[in-house]
Amino acid sequence: RHPLFEPAFTYKNAFARADILEPSGTDSWNIIEVKSSSSIKDINKDDISFQKYCYEGAGLKIDKCYLMYLNRDFIKDGPIDPHQFFTKEDVTIETETKQENVEEKINKMLEAISSATCPETSIGKNCYNPYDCPLKQICWSCLPKNNVFELYRGKDLACYFYQNGIIEISQINETSALNDIQLRQYRAVKGNGKSTDKDRIRQFLKKLQYPLYFLDFETFTTAIPLFDGLKPYQNIPFQFSCHIMQTPDAKPGNLYFLAEDDAADPRTGFLESLKKALGYDVNYDDNRSISPTTGSILVYYESFEKNILKELAKLFPEHNWWVEDVIERIVDLYEPFGKFYYYSSEQKGSASLKKVLPALTGINYDEMEIGNGQMASIRYLNITFLKGEKEPDKAHIEKIRKDLLDYCGLDTEGMIFILRELYKIAE
Repeated sequence: RHPLFEPAFTYKNAFARADILEPSGTDSWNIIEVKSSSSIKDINKDDISFQKYCYEGAGLKIDKCYLMYLNRDFIKDGPIDPHQFFTKEDVTIETETKQENVEEKINKMLEAISSATCPETSIGKNCYNPYDCPLKQICWSCLPKNNVFELYRGKDLACYFYQNGIIEISQINETSALNDIQLRQYRAVKGNGKSTDKDRIRQFLKKLQYPLYFLDFETFTTAIPLFDGLKPYQNIPFQFSCHIMQTPDAKPGNLYFLAEDDAADPRTGFLESLKKALGYDVNYDDNRSISPTTGSILVYYESFEKNILKELAKLFPEHNWWVEDVIERIVDLYEPFGKFYYYSSEQKGSASLKKVLPALTGINYDEMEIGNGQMASIRYLNITFLKGEKEPDKAHIEKIRKDLLDYCGLDTEGMIFILRELYKIAE
């Protein structure tokens, strides 16, 4: 007997297609469900429990149930060994404990499907747990501006309020349930829609040293590492934008890097270009005791850029000396918004660049061909690694590359606009 891949079986009103059926002994089979993630969730065990119910009902004898997922500690070094790349976990016992509820759940689903009327379901955790519901945008469209689901990191609290008839933040009477940041939101909504801590903003601005470098990275990830030294889903930087302001009133200049579309490892080119953009390509004392450049390097949400730089320094130790200096100079423009020194209800409870920029300046990404980092990653992967019959033509590649430069450039230029507004608020 041989393994079967995606074999389909039906039983009663159930249909299942497991990833792999593996022979076990002379008359039994093992179910192997393969996941592209580096960890497993309870819902994955529910899935394999349903498969076991269907297969056994159809007459198969199931011995073991396994979930196979990516080994997060795997590091590519030459050809990939699947036995090291995957982790195979026995979930037979957990699957058995879920068996008794499978048929009951199936009957409930069939009842809902066959009903002539749409079942009444309230907005709540079911809208986003375990996955975002595809109808969420429709169901939530009735929610008013400044609704409780805009509370910063307060989904569970929002569900509690909503179920008790409190829909808008301004209606909250149990303010003791709010943390300090959520309380700022509440006061902003009850006031003029804004909350400002000028003293904290001034303290933040005092940390900045000119010239200022506004820096943003774009990365892509793949489940299967493309280059040696990588783990599954490790970020690979392929682009950066760097706007530079010598003085507060100076016109900013822009330096950038975008890897070629030749499927080569972009990291060495990325590092060399960044080194030059930040002024570290000058010759100076071999003991490297003095930094060749000065000035604050502003990023938005520093953990992302810092982690990328640390990983690069580890993989390419010849760059460690200047990368460490860059990390020390980084200032996080996210701080005034993540800590709510400034908040506008137009941000809808978010401190992301995509929400802060339009709230402060009226500038947004709506007209951009590429409007977020995920889209940038996908577009770059498509023009770089999509080969064969669907390989993009030269004109399409050039269009995407221009869109990528425009998008990443707006990220760093947007930080300049935000900083100027902070100076106005501080004054």
